[in-house]
Amino acid sequence: MPTPHHNLTIPAHKNLRAEAERQVKDELGAIARPDDRFKRACEIVQQADLEVAAHAEERNQAALSLWFYDGVRGLDKVLGILPNAYSEMRRIALRGHKKATINPGGDPNTRMTAEQRQAAAEEAGVPHIADAADRLPSLSATVSVATARRKAAMPFLQDSALVLTEEPYEWSTDRIAELGDITPKYARDLKNAAKRRRGH
Repeated sequence: MPTPHHNLTIPAHKNLRAEAERQVKDELGAIARPDDRFKRACEIVQQADLEVAAHAEERNQAALSLWFYDGVRGLDKVLGILPNAYSEMRRIALRGHKKATINPGGDPNTRMTAEQRQAAAEEAGVPHIADAADRLPSLSATVSVATARRKAAMPFLQDSALVLTEEPYEWSTDRIAELGDITPKYARDLKNAAKRRRGH
């Protein structure tokens, strides 16, 4: 059975992430007041979480469809994730566990045939997505950028949460939580993470 040919664009994940991180650091670094910085960092993290939640599953389904049904290899580069993470994604989709083997008979040297891959995917309920090749690069880029923005904003969020609990502010975690529209527990976790990073 011939493998469909897809001309997949590989997003420049490294550059996209670096640019996204730089923008967030520049923006948050320019905000002088810790309460304003905390509020904006909270917004960036929440927005990033929403984007990842909205697109990661769709990205994963597109990648799984291309691998199981079309036999496209090397998709970890398009996804912008490590090969191990991509292998785990396939194992979870097929067997429900990231360590499970997906090779026929459990033999690491035997690869599934195209027919076996398709049958296994159908049995596991992995959908075949007709336009997966068209959608995967942009979905992957969106998730990469959102993840990078979140990563860059977190230290600012943690540090400003801690600063707000110290002199001269001495805010309660409840007040910090209200400012960021988060739970008091999350505000405490942020403050404690900043303390750990400081070596306390």
